[in-house]
Amino acid sequence: MNKIILLLIFLGTGALAQNINNGLLLEYEFDGNADDSSGNEYHGTNYRTSFVNDRFGNPFSAAFFNGIDSYIDLPNLLELKPALPVSFSFWIRYDSNDYKDRDVFNTSFKEDESSGVVFNSQASTGKYAVNYGDGSSIYTSATRKTYVSNSVIEVGEWHHVIGIVSSGLNMKIYVDCAEISGTYSGSGGELKYSDTPGSIGRHDRDIGIPANYFKGALDDFRYWNRELTQKEVESLCTYLSASNFSQVAQDVKVYSIPGTGVIKIKSSIDFDKVAIFNTLGERVYYGAHASDIHLKRQAKGIYFVKLSFNGQIISKKFALL
Repeated sequence: MNKIILLLIFLGTGALAQNINNGLLLEYEFDGNADDSSGNEYHGTNYRTSFVNDRFGNPFSAAFFNGIDSYIDLPNLLELKPALPVSFSFWIRYDSNDYKDRDVFNTSFKEDESSGVVFNSQASTGKYAVNYGDGSSIYTSATRKTYVSNSVIEVGEWHHVIGIVSSGLNMKIYVDCAEISGTYSGSGGELKYSDTPGSIGRHDRDIGIPANYFKGALDDFRYWNRELTQKEVESLCTYLSASNFSQVAQDVKVYSIPGTGVIKIKSSIDFDKVAIFNTLGERVYYGAHASDIHLKRQAKGIYFVKLSFNGQIISKKFALL
């Protein structure tokens, strides 16, 4: 009965998964790197971020930003600088109460220029905020459009955030799938981009002062060149309930055949992707789900395998014998 229920869940979410990928520019799963898993190959360039446990405790499965000098640059492409609307989805853990440590990303990072779409917080209140700049070489309310939510950021806990920016007076922020009301401000012009790449983990908000750097962890970062629908917002949160996901995890078996370098993965479902890491956090395999995976060139020892399905991840430890 459990397998029948799970099959119905997977069939029901298949159409949603296909639709939600429409207009998806990039997807960073942060499985030990900043590779784009959307199929567009818009891989990020990693500068001093490390990879830590995600919200499920899976190792090397979320990007950690140190709040000092770590960030990930997006490719400097016109495709990643679209006209509004745009949408974003990510899991985040803030590790600081200082507003200077809460600048999450800017889709067009350039010091001393108000440009791109920015996700940060209101300095005086610590509330979630989303903005966009008009390309001016000054930071004031006259050079931006801003939406500040009525929800204060919680430090040290994982939360799912969705940001949708459709116009200067049509922005939305969802926290853990609940839309948060808020207020608009700013009289800036239309969205403008700089000639430099977007950046995750840093943003400049003061003329003549170095940029701020995010302190905390991010996971499953997605960026669309369109507005997500309400149904799609809900689907991002409801692919699998906690109980169903737990049942799937119990059914998965991972083991090696001694002396062959072959890893066997036994499961009642087909996962989207398989990633295998050694104990140093180095990824030694990445690809589609297969019942047999060959690791002949790897040394014997302990490894971790991550199996992903629609944003959910199962992590297993196994010994290569």
